[in-house]
Amino acid sequence: MDNKKKSGGDKKTRAPKKGIGEWTPTFLMAIRNMPNIRVACLHAGVSRSEAYRLRSVNPEFEQEWAEAWQDGLDAIEAKLMARAMKSDTIAAIFLLKNRRPEIFGENVNVNVSGSLTIDEVRQGNARLNDKLAQIEHGLGERKIAVSRE
Repeated sequence: MDNKKKSGGDKKTRAPKKGIGEWTPTFLMAIRNMPNIRVACLHAGVSRSEAYRLRSVNPEFEQEWAEAWQDGLDAIEAKLMARAMKSDTIAAIFLLKNRRPEIFGENVNVNVSGSLTIDEVRQGNARLNDKLAQIEHGLGERKIAVSRE
């Protein structure tokens, strides 16, 4: 039998690895259009691991990626604002809660002061351990009941 590799046939072949100049413009444009790394990689024909690898070793690409990402998010935000202005109540609520949280956000302000003695902390810890033991015991009984049914 011949030991030479077959070209074609039933073996799966991988596409040759694309160089930086070949896939990065497509990748960056895809992020601008849809800020999703998986989608951008599919459009550019590159693996996620290769995209992240290049970003980790190439500061210029890292900066371009960050700018493309922000552009994509800006586009989403603009579309959301347009919807809010055209009487989409949910979009308006979302924007107001995030853009003006001091007025429309779900603000919770909790002020706690005081102190506990070591004995109070130990007593609280003991009560919590008792509750946990009760819960574990109850779960054990339920498992036994289910296995008998």
